Amino acid sequence: MELTKDQKELIAGFVPTFKKYLKSPISSEDLQSRHERSEMYSRLLSCDGIEQMTELEFGQVISSLWASLMWGNKGYLVERLIQNNTLPLIKQQLTMLLWEKGSVAERYNAFRGELKGFGTAMITELMALVHPNGCGLWNVKARTALVALGFDSNTVPLKKSQISGEDYQRFNEVLRLIQSELVGKVEETLDLLGVDYFLYEIWRVNREQGDEEEIIEIPASNDLADFDHDEVIEQLVAIGEWMGFQAKKEQPIARGAKVDALWQAQIANLGKVTYVFEVQRRGSLDSLILNLQRAQNNPSVQRLIIVATAKDLSRVRREIESLPESFRRMVSYMEVWEAKRAAELVSELSEIISKLELVKSEYGS
Repeated sequence: MELTKDQKELIAGFVPTFKKYLKSPISSEDLQSRHERSEMYSRLLSCDGIEQMTELEFGQVISSLWASLMWGNKGYLVERLIQNNTLPLIKQQLTMLLWEKGSVAERYNAFRGELKGFGTAMITELMALVHPNGCGLWNVKARTALVALGFDSNTVPLKKSQISGEDYQRFNEVLRLIQSELVGKVEETLDLLGVDYFLYEIWRVNREQGDEEEIIEIPASNDLADFDHDEVIEQLVAIGEWMGFQAKKEQPIARGAKVDALWQAQIANLGKVTYVFEVQRRGSLDSLILNLQRAQNNPSVQRLIIVATAKDLSRVRREIESLPESFRRMVSYMEVWEAKRAAELVSELSEIISKLELVKSEYGS
């Protein structure tokens, strides 16, 4: 893999912007923050640190990640990860991911295959913070910046938030090419985490100038494998949490009905209102509709929301057209890309608000 002439010119074109950032007070603050986080991770995520890790320390690790910013209630996120996987299994897999032999792709794939709830952004951030010379961060800002530098999905799948280990390995190769191109052009020697700061500046400048090209995974309507069912559920829960709802996933809501996600709120002394979400990826439409009809029997339920690709939503609408109006009027529809976009916006808002340091979490971050 090699950079094209155009890509080299685009990289060089952003160097002055990055050098200006390196001399700014913001850069000093970022460097201090990175130093503090690196110290914490070198202690908690060393082999001995992982072996002795407590739930509180695991919470410190997870709540400090940039990938966790979108979660207003980080305690809920930490709880869910432990409940879904158990702390001993998480510790075992963290040791494998960060310290055992094998390629980056192999270790990444094994970790994702064994544990639930850990997305690509979270896994790659853990790897990058512990091994900044060999691993980079896969997130929407880095992907958007690569588009600005002339890369496309023929190199790595830039429109996907969740990728394979092989894709991640190729992404790191791209970062190393950019790293080599920056040698001699900036005063500092950058590791791959430093390259992420370079990409972040590209994203920020393009965003301010209105030149940002949208990078959001919009699944092809004829390919139901194009989005991760569990990831979308987690994003819906995170959005609900941020909006102030009590948000949960995989909850029984009525006799014979268990829904993918729900948002609940207490209205003074009047009782609860509940919004139900079902994410349709595969499976029977009849089962989906029957489950929602049963969920409707809960008197607190105000809305039934189906999340799916455009093609599947069209199929569901046709099926529901012949059903009673009382049910039809309860149903709303959301395309998968809309849920993902909402999650990205919540993440950006969380990043802005977190800088104010209004509230400290129970994990001290």
